[in-house]
Amino acid sequence: MLAGAAALRLLHWAAVGRLPFVDQLVLDSAEYDRWARTLAAGDWLGSEPFFQAPLYPYLIGLVYRLAATPHAVYLLQIAAAVAGLWCLARAGARLADEWTGLAAAALAGLYAPFVLHDVQLLKEPFAVSLVAALLWAVAAARASGRGRAWLLAGAAGGLLVLLRENALAALPLLLPLAWRRGEYRASLGRGLLFLVGIALPLLPVAARNAWVGGGLLPTTYQGGANYYIGNNPEADGTYRPLTPGRQIPAHERREPWRLAEAAAGRPLTANEVSAYWYERAFAWARAEPLAFLRLQLRKAGLYLALYEWPDAVDLYWLRARSPALAAVGLDFGALALLALAGAGVAWRRRLWGALAPAWLFALAWMASTVAFFLFSRYRLPGLVPLFLFAGLPLAAGFAPGASRRARLAALALLVAAWGLPRLALPAPRLDLVEQNLGRLAADRGEPAAAEAHFRAALAANPESFLPLVELGALAGRSGRAEEARGWLERAVAREPGAVEAWANLGAACLALGDLPAAAAALDRALALDPGFAAALRNRELLRQRVRGEAAAERAGGP
Repeated sequence: MLAGAAALRLLHWAAVGRLPFVDQLVLDSAEYDRWARTLAAGDWLGSEPFFQAPLYPYLIGLVYRLAATPHAVYLLQIAAAVAGLWCLARAGARLADEWTGLAAAALAGLYAPFVLHDVQLLKEPFAVSLVAALLWAVAAARASGRGRAWLLAGAAGGLLVLLRENALAALPLLLPLAWRRGEYRASLGRGLLFLVGIALPLLPVAARNAWVGGGLLPTTYQGGANYYIGNNPEADGTYRPLTPGRQIPAHERREPWRLAEAAAGRPLTANEVSAYWYERAFAWARAEPLAFLRLQLRKAGLYLALYEWPDAVDLYWLRARSPALAAVGLDFGALALLALAGAGVAWRRRLWGALAPAWLFALAWMASTVAFFLFSRYRLPGLVPLFLFAGLPLAAGFAPGASRRARLAALALLVAAWGLPRLALPAPRLDLVEQNLGRLAADRGEPAAAEAHFRAALAANPESFLPLVELGALAGRSGRAEEARGWLERAVAREPGAVEAWANLGAACLALGDLPAAAAALDRALALDPGFAAALRNRELLRQRVRGEAAAERAGGP
């Protein structure tokens, strides 16, 4: 089973290894690559508090000291995935039986989003494997009752926090598992050791953040901004940057700080920045409790949706280019159907108590993820325990001694789970794929290809804002100022808070000689971001142009 899972991932890697999003990186993957190269060059301490969870880039940095290529990381991630499947099989054996563990691991080995992300420069592969290890550790600790086992389980959870910060909210919900009837003092001790274990990996990060001036910050300072992005009057449950058009990691790191300090009127520490955004979100929730509740329900629906909502990379685009993944990969719908069937088996076999670590963690992860905003990859660690439920009906059908009828029923269930959800999937969202392909083409110095992708993104979603900005910028760089102005006027009409769009519109108007329009656009950009360098440069060019024209008029006057 483990060899088959590794082979599937290697075949997928061979099929997509030279494609965009795998060989050429974008958004978070590009940021992790940049950060890891900085670390590998020797800057292990850094000079700013962590904005993103640090464990993954530090792991990549170690790999890059040996081989500075993402493909070396993909090999490590495939190995980690196989190790995670082994941990999942051991967890299943502890919580149910050997065959359930094997079935759970086999299904996880075929799960398309897991396979996809094992060949992406993203932290999900390690998070998924750590959750499998955590479930195994908690199951072992629960069975033995030993304090050392609970300490180790907590340490696995602490490492998970350094990959996915929302785990810090999810893990305390596992504390009831340390309780044993009639053992009050011992149960309390086990729970405390679990919390100490969580804290141990966080202490070096907290000390490092304090050293560089971040204040009391055990993980990162993006929590407040991310919570506000997911909980404000304009939120729809998905990612929407604080400033329209500024969604690349460099802006994501800077914008919360800039906007918070502008509102406070003074410099802020990292934890003060996070607290500012939390308070804004809480204020809205207090003022509009029904709207807040409706939004949480919408996000819960997104979490449970069959469609894999894309972030930087799209499952459906890459699966169409990976024959191995297209042939055998299971979707979320398959997992959901099998897990529901497994819930019935668990009820009949009275396994819900034994499987408490699985369903408690699944619910805790969902709650801690839904509290913020959603991309489908954020749910991946929380799906690991569902495979234990999904394995139950297959184990009942394929275990030695099962009847022919049970085998046929299990096979029919597996085939239905593989096929039926695919019939219900909506058409893939091509606008996000085309948008990112356009960025990658622009990075390669291929403006014609970039423009074609941006036009395709706009055609796929005429309401999209980002292609307008990109097309305007491309036209401006190509000397097509009139065309650039048209694209950018549409962009600012759609998103009046888009700083770059206003600045580029000012540059286009300046190139066309429409100085009043250029002044108005640049003033608007600087009102939104007074320190924006491109707008300041163009404002100075505008002043020089105005002074030059005034001097020419005086020289030519009577």
